[in-house]
Amino acid sequence: MTMRRFQSPDFSLRQLQYAVAVLETGGFGTAATLCGVSQPSLSAQVAKLESALGVRLFERLGRGVMLTGAGERLLPVFREALASASRVQAVSVALQDPYAIPLRIAVIPTIAPYLLSRVVDRISQQPGPIVHWLEMQTHAAEHAVETGQADAMVIADPPTDAGLTVRTLGWEPFVAVVPRGSDGPNPVPVSWLQEQEVLLLEDGHCLREHALSTCMLQAAQESAFRATSLPTLVQMVSSGMGVSVLPAMAVQMECARSRVDTRAFSSPGIGRTLTMAWRRNHPIDGVIVEVAEHLEHAVRDRSVIV
Repeated sequence: MTMRRFQSPDFSLRQLQYAVAVLETGGFGTAATLCGVSQPSLSAQVAKLESALGVRLFERLGRGVMLTGAGERLLPVFREALASASRVQAVSVALQDPYAIPLRIAVIPTIAPYLLSRVVDRISQQPGPIVHWLEMQTHAAEHAVETGQADAMVIADPPTDAGLTVRTLGWEPFVAVVPRGSDGPNPVPVSWLQEQEVLLLEDGHCLREHALSTCMLQAAQESAFRATSLPTLVQMVSSGMGVSVLPAMAVQMECARSRVDTRAFSSPGIGRTLTMAWRRNHPIDGVIVEVAEHLEHAVRDRSVIV
């Protein structure tokens, strides 16, 4: 057992990269272009990998490929091995200069334009971390952190992976958005909102689920029209198509030039908790915490949440 532990495998990390590239691009040609090699060379290396492992990873289907049963079991392991190799390099760089590694932080669309506009300049001050912000929905952000495509994420739901480090950035209230001059109570009870035609974001946005569950809008009459973004949502309300729910952080940017009014909810606790999450034992954990502190300060700043 001890001898096998230190034996060299019959395959290389580069071969694992080729296999993962084929899976993610759906074909050998595209994967070869992505990896910067010729298609025959990549195909030959994948074949050597399959020979070394004693299993077929892909079923060739004309112009495309499909994973075999063995491929479905092994490709996630390949990703783990590649992520571990990347961490080796990241740790070595971090030991020299933790700021030398750009952080990739995924942020959901209902947070990114409103929170980051207040903190990017502060975080970019030198010396300090270099951050590349990636806007994506929650499920994509979690996948990016899991696979190493992102170092951390800023979301409004508890992460599904219990093994991540989680830091609470703060609480953000929701407000009701109604056409300007509309009748109705102010502040707004949830019961009143349930009687209106409610405009929401399309499926996949966590804000939609928050509005449906936190505000108990299951009984509301949801509009058949769904928005892809908060700016579109506000313009729909402005045109008189219905009412909606908006994170307070977005009010200043989205409502200042629109014919809408915002009203607080009469019930406490209508809102969301913003969190930042990242993989445990990250090689530059301290730098991530530094960025989290900037974000936490911005969430606490009452000039951000209006």
